Amino acid sequence: MAILVVVVAACGPERVVLPRSSPSASGGATVAPTTTATATRTATAVPATTPPSSPSPTASPTSSASPGSTPATACPEQTGGTATSQAQLTAIRIAHNPGFDRLVFEFGPSTAPGVYGMPPFRVAVATSLSGPSGQPVPVDGSALFGVRFQNASTVNPSDGSRSYTGPTSLKPTTTPLIKEVKLVEDFERVMNWGVGLARLQCPTLLTLGGPVRLVLDFPTPP
Repeated sequence: MAILVVVVAACGPERVVLPRSSPSASGGATVAPTTTATATRTATAVPATTPPSSPSPTASPTSSASPGSTPATACPEQTGGTATSQAQLTAIRIAHNPGFDRLVFEFGPSTAPGVYGMPPFRVAVATSLSGPSGQPVPVDGSALFGVRFQNASTVNPSDGSRSYTGPTSLKPTTTPLIKEVKLVEDFERVMNWGVGLARLQCPTLLTLGGPVRLVLDFPTPP
């Protein structure tokens, strides 16, 4: 009997200690989710600093529009080219890019007396455009520009063949601003194109070489 009591007494404390140590370990494990949740909240706060920079691209199309008392004063005429240069129109391209509609007139060499280069040009706001007959030529749009070239044509002077075989009226469907580009005059190496816009916007002009190109960029929302 005495031996049995001693054995029971020795085993008793072990049963009590083991259950108590198990809850304390699980209780300590609950601290980890608290720290990870705090780290997650801190990380998600970082992207909140990026949105203020996004409105800045919208400022450039708005500032590029310069309305005035009349269309002519809002968008003064722009000229360029060289008086001795001769060229043949070979292509017209129209496309929308983020922030602007682009219109490109591309030229190749001509057999007319002179050197190959950018012919004299004039880009100006117009209320109407007329061909050689004097009759107004309608162009789609609420605002109108005339792009006039001298020493340039769609017809080769040597044999009468056409250097530009594309359409003489282009109505793009992917440009929010450019509604129509139409040939108004091509007579005695004076060529005039009408550019109809949905609303008045002043173009930025670029002249490029290799091949010779006149680029008109009309600002639009991005």
